[in-house]
Amino acid sequence: MNLNAGDIKAVVAYRKEKAYNTLKEVDDMIATAHWNLAVQRMYYACFYMASALLLNAGFKATLIAV
Repeated sequence: MNLNAGDIKAVVAYRKEKAYNTLKEVDDMIATAHWNLAVQRMYYACFYMASALLLNAGFKATLIAV
């Protein structure tokens, strides 16, 4: 699947927004002492942002059949 520049820009924006929204959920998890959930949400916030930054830098994920 090849993405054009507009598609990449849209995906990057979506993933960045998803990262920020997920990070906001961490405050709620911490306020209610749900530590495992807070860590999980932090992990996903990092995942979404890293995937956005890598895609923006031209890196694309590929599936390798083993």
